[in-house]
Amino acid sequence: MGVFPSKTFKIPIICIGNLSVGGTGKTPLIAYIISVLEGKNMAVLSRGYGRKTSGYQEVRIESTAENVGDEPLWLKQKHTNSMVVVDENRKRGIENIIKNHPEIEVILLDDGFQHRRVNAGFNILITDYHLPYYKDYLLPMGALRESKESSKRADIIVVSKAPKLINPTEKKGIILQLGIFITQQCYFSHINYKDWRCLTTNKDLLVDEKYSITLVTGIANPTPLIKKLENDGHAVSLMQFADHHNYSKIDIEGILKNYTQDNSAKKLILTTEKDAVKLRDFEKDFGDKNVYFAPIETVFEEKENFEKQILNYVTTNKRNS
Repeated sequence: MGVFPSKTFKIPIICIGNLSVGGTGKTPLIAYIISVLEGKNMAVLSRGYGRKTSGYQEVRIESTAENVGDEPLWLKQKHTNSMVVVDENRKRGIENIIKNHPEIEVILLDDGFQHRRVNAGFNILITDYHLPYYKDYLLPMGALRESKESSKRADIIVVSKAPKLINPTEKKGIILQLGIFITQQCYFSHINYKDWRCLTTNKDLLVDEKYSITLVTGIANPTPLIKKLENDGHAVSLMQFADHHNYSKIDIEGILKNYTQDNSAKKLILTTEKDAVKLRDFEKDFGDKNVYFAPIETVFEEKENFEKQILNYVTTNKRNS
C-alpha cells in the first residue's frame, strides 16, 4: 500500500517462499536452484529459523544448528561451495552480502515472500499438491500466512509433492484453480527418494531387504516419507518431533530405547536430511547402532523450461557494480 518502503537492489534476487506455514518443500527447491546456478557466485540468505542467535552470520560447514538453524546448515553442508548467510533482517543481510562479498552475482532469498521490505526481482511461490492454497484458509482457521490473492506477486508457481505421473486433465484443473495469470508460469514437481546414507560415514546403504525402522522426524509433514517406506514393505515406528526441533540427550535416550525394544533381526534408525545435521552431534551416544538418513531431491516435470527461466532471469539482470 506504500506505507512502508520496499528496497530494490542492483543484483538479481530470487525469492523462494510460500503462503502457508511450512511443509511445502521449499528447502529442497532451494538446493535444486543452487545446482541450476552452479558456476555462478551465489549466496543464500535465510532468517535461520530456530537458531538461538541473532543478527548477521555466515554459515560454515562446522557451524551448529543451534547457532545458524537446521535448514541453512543443511544447505551449506550439501553445497559447500555456495555462500549461506542468516539474518532475521533480510534488508541488512543483503546489504552486508553486497558490501562484504562484491563477487556475489545472485542472491537466493529463503522464505522471503512475506518480507515486503525487500523487493525481489524474481518470486517463486510453492504450494503443496495435497493442500494447495486455494483449498486452505488464513490462520488460525487454516495454515495460510497471507491471502490467496498474494499469489499474483509470483513469477513462478510450483506445485510440489505432486504424483510422478499426474493426469493432464487434473493438471489443467489445478492450474485453473490456482488462478495463474498470463504473465506467470506453473510447474509441477515431485520428490525423489535416494539411497539411505549412514549418519557417521555418509556411505550409501543398498536396501535390498525389508527393515523394521525407527523413524525419527522433526519436519512439518513426515507423511510422504512414511508412505514411501510402507509402500516399499518396511515396518515403521514413528517418533515425531516438532518442526525444527533441537534434539536433547533425553530425546536420544528415547530413540535408542525404542530401537532397542525392537526385536527384529533387520532393524535401523532412519531420519531426514534436515534432522541429520542435528543428530550428528550425538554420534557417540548412538555408538555402533545402525543410524541412517534419507536424502531427497526435487524433480521437475518440465525441467528444461524451469531451469531456462531461472537462468534467463539471472543472466539478463546482471549486477550493476
